[in-house]
Amino acid sequence: MILSIIYFIIILIGIVIVHEFGHFIFAKLFKVYVLEFAFGFGPKLFSFKGKETEYRFNAIPLGGYVRMAGEDPGVESIDGVPKERMLYSNAAWKRLIIVAAGPAFSIIAAYVLMIFVSVIWGFPQALVDWVVPNSPAAVAGLQPGDRIISVNGNVILNPDETVTFISGQKEVHIVYIRNGQRYKTSMAPRELGPQYFMVINGNVSTNTALKKVGTIPFNPQSQIINGSLLTFSNGATAILVNYQSVPRSKLIGIYMQSMSNKIASVNQSTGFKAGDKILSMDGVNANGSLGLQNAIEIGEYATGTGNFAILNGDKVINVYEYKAPSNGVEIVYERDGKTSSVILTHDEFNTFISSLELFQSYSNWYPGPIDAIGYGVVYTNRIFTSMITFLGSLFTIKNPLSQFTGPVGLVKIVGQASAQGLQTILTLIALITLNLGIINLIPFPALDGSHIVFALIEIITRKRVNPQIIGYLSMIGFIILMGFFFYITYLDIVRFY
Repeated sequence: MILSIIYFIIILIGIVIVHEFGHFIFAKLFKVYVLEFAFGFGPKLFSFKGKETEYRFNAIPLGGYVRMAGEDPGVESIDGVPKERMLYSNAAWKRLIIVAAGPAFSIIAAYVLMIFVSVIWGFPQALVDWVVPNSPAAVAGLQPGDRIISVNGNVILNPDETVTFISGQKEVHIVYIRNGQRYKTSMAPRELGPQYFMVINGNVSTNTALKKVGTIPFNPQSQIINGSLLTFSNGATAILVNYQSVPRSKLIGIYMQSMSNKIASVNQSTGFKAGDKILSMDGVNANGSLGLQNAIEIGEYATGTGNFAILNGDKVINVYEYKAPSNGVEIVYERDGKTSSVILTHDEFNTFISSLELFQSYSNWYPGPIDAIGYGVVYTNRIFTSMITFLGSLFTIKNPLSQFTGPVGLVKIVGQASAQGLQTILTLIALITLNLGIINLIPFPALDGSHIVFALIEIITRKRVNPQIIGYLSMIGFIILMGFFFYITYLDIVRFY
C-alpha cells in the first residue's frame, strides 16, 4: 500500500508538471509574468526562486497550478510587474493559447507515451478464451486459442476492441490466426443469452433446459433469486447457491482472454506468492480467464458437492462438478514446477481473493517499428474517441459520478499496474494524462475549458467578460468540483476497500 501511494505521487508529479508546463511555457513565450509554478495545493513544503518565478512544492499532492500576474479578478497592477506583462494586458488569442496549452500538452504527452509503449512492446494479442456452443462464432469455426487479427477491416490492438467492432454490426468479417496459419471467416451476429454462471447444490446435465425457478416457469426475462429451487427438463432439481449473468445481446458468442492463472502479487499471509499458478479450486479447473473466474465463484459460494452450470438462455451448455471441503476452499497450485494443494478457511480465501493480482494471459505481438508508430496513433485515437463518448453518455446515465475514479481508487489501480510491469504502468500514465487533458477542456467553471470559452467570447464580441463574473463563476465551480472530489473519494473507499 505504501509503495502504491509513493508510485501514485511520483506519477501525479509527472502528469501535473507536463500539464502546467504547457501553460507556463506559452505564458513565458508571450511575455506574461509568471509568479508561481506549483505542484500541489495548500501550505508550502519548500520552494526555490528562479529569475522571476517561484517554484513551489505544496503539502497536498493532488494537482498543481501556474499563477500568472493579473489573472486574479480585479487585480490591475502588481509591484515590480510591468503592466504590459500582466495576463489581461495580452490579446485574447494569446490568453486562449496559454490556457489551451495545458490540456494540449497533456494530450500530446499521452500520444507520445502510447507511441513509445507501442514501439517498445507492441500490442496485446486478442485471443479467444471460450466460444459459446452453437453460437455464430462456433458455427463459423472459431476456437479457443485463436488470435483475432481484425474485425471488419479494423486491426485489433487490444482484446476489448473485439467486442467494440462486433457490436451493432449486421455482418462480421474476422481474420484470425490458428497454429501460425491465417484464416478468414464471416458470420451474422444474433441475439444470445443471457448467459448464466450458476453454483448449484445438485446435479444437472448438458443438453437439458431450465424449466422452473421455484414454482414459476423460467424465461430469459425472469428474475432469479439465490436459494431458489431449479427444475430442469429431465426432471432433475437443484438449489441455486449463487449466480453471475451476462445480459442478452446481439453478438457472435466469444469471450476473450484477459487474466491468466499466474499470480502477480498477493497477500503472503495466505501462503501464496508471486509466480504461483492456480490450477483448480474445489476440483474445478482454473484454465483460461473464464475458467478462473468460474473457479473463484465456486470457491466463494460452494459448500459440499454439486455442479457449476453454464446456461445460454434456458439451455445448459456446460457442467462442472465441484467438491468443497467442509472447512474451507481447496486450491491446487503450481510452484517452481511442483504441484501442491492447500485448504484455506473462508476468511483466508477472502483475504486471498481481495489481494490477488494476476498477470495478463496474453503475450504481445509486434508489427515492426514503423507500423507500431502508426498503430500507436490509431490506438490512442480510439481511446480518445471512447473517452469523449463516455463523457457524452454521463448526461444520460443514472449516478454519473460513480463512473469516475478518484485518488484513492487510482492508488489501488497504480498498485495493480505496478505488479504487471513497466508497460502497464506507462499505459496507465498515458490514459490518466489523456483523461486529464480531455476533462480540462470541458467548459465548466474553474477548468481550463471555461477560460477558453471566455477568451473566445472576447475574440468574437471584442469585449472582455467582466472579471468579477469570471471570479464568481470560478469560485462556484471550484466548490462544486471539491464536492465531486470528496464524493468520488467516498465511492472509491466503498468500492476498493
